[in-house]
Amino acid sequence: MSWKWLVFIASIVIVTIVPDTVIWLHYGASWPWIWRVPYGITTFLVITSVWVMQTWPFGHVNSVRMFFGTMLLLAVPKLLFAILDPITGWKVALFVALLSIAAFAYGFIFGWKRLHVVEAEFCSADLPEAFDGYRILHLSDFHLGSLFNHVAFLEKLVDCANAQKPDLIVFTGDLVNIHASEAEPFLTILHKLKAPDGVLSVLGNHDMVDKAGISRLVEIERAVGWEPLCNSHKMLHRGTAEIAVAGVDNKGAPPFIGSGDLSAALYGIPSSTFTILLSHDPTHWRLEVLDCGAVQLTLSGHTHGGQIRFGNFSVARLLYKEWGGTYHSGGNMLHVSQGISGSVPFRLGAWPEMSVITLRRGRS
Repeated sequence: MSWKWLVFIASIVIVTIVPDTVIWLHYGASWPWIWRVPYGITTFLVITSVWVMQTWPFGHVNSVRMFFGTMLLLAVPKLLFAILDPITGWKVALFVALLSIAAFAYGFIFGWKRLHVVEAEFCSADLPEAFDGYRILHLSDFHLGSLFNHVAFLEKLVDCANAQKPDLIVFTGDLVNIHASEAEPFLTILHKLKAPDGVLSVLGNHDMVDKAGISRLVEIERAVGWEPLCNSHKMLHRGTAEIAVAGVDNKGAPPFIGSGDLSAALYGIPSSTFTILLSHDPTHWRLEVLDCGAVQLTLSGHTHGGQIRFGNFSVARLLYKEWGGTYHSGGNMLHVSQGISGSVPFRLGAWPEMSVITLRRGRS
């Protein structure tokens, strides 16, 4: 077992077993046995979920769902109760704990279906006048393996995307959780995504877990009419004016380093060309993209907005400097989509989103 897993398990013990013990010592002795049994079962489930996650640390989607489900619906409410009880009394503490369970349950049942459309603009003096007003629909992180048989949700998403009347649709990775086969039940629906300049895509970290299945996933994307940019680019034209859209396979900071090749993706693009980069992991922007000086606009996903968001606070802020929305550095912009889904079908505050980015000619 690695030291990272030891730290992870120790953290879980602190936020689960300690509150459990405090509550048990304070109240458990006075409970009738009919209460003690279900309480003990919930504790067992939390501990079991940690063991399952350690046994299948990545790639076993059900273990991830079990872990997050038990943590949010069982462990976190107990932690809130243990913290608030000595301050507010058990009635208020219990109310807050039950409220948290209701909120998290909403996220699991309804929140992941609350599709939002986000609007953004990017102004650049480098943009050709012919592309002023050009509309890009940015999609990310479908994680189709998490949608089960929820075909209606994906149909709603595609209808909503097409209704934005974009000039171009881009997808910035994580079409599946692990295996290319997860996309096969949805091929007919994915084929309905349409834009005048097509649908361009890149691979995310989840798309590249199953190394043997990467070529199959690329074949699937091509079969539904998408054009995967695997460390390559495409030129878009309006009369004699042109811009470039480049795409890299997943690349970013540890632990999702990836194999993206920015130099290969940009090779052959004239230096004066306005260039958009599709790169799944937003850490790639500071890691390499800004320094290359050849990209004006970068589109990323990956963070899911932490899947829990309250105002401007998100769990993702603890892990990523750029985690959702637009960020500027000089004349460059990064847009990070909160994406559509995740390994766990859950959203609270960080609702699933698609972004419409309008390009404008002018000073940023």
